[in-house]
Amino acid sequence: MPQTKKEQHLELLKNEVEKDYIDLENEKKKFIEQIKKVKKEEIIKPKEVKKITLWRRIKKVLTGI
Repeated sequence: MPQTKKEQHLELLKNEVEKDYIDLENEKKKFIEQIKKVKKEEIIKPKEVKKITLWRRIKKVLTGI
């Protein structure tokens, strides 16, 4: 059964939309995997914990700083 040109174009358009959707989903998956591989420390640098000496801790408690 021969299809009209309009039907052919419509079918072609549907196929292209479906391909684009599949490509988009694949790109999303790749992007998600890339994000999962990034370490938290690379995004947010942890603050360096500075050791406070005993004297400074006492001073901090007494002065309320």
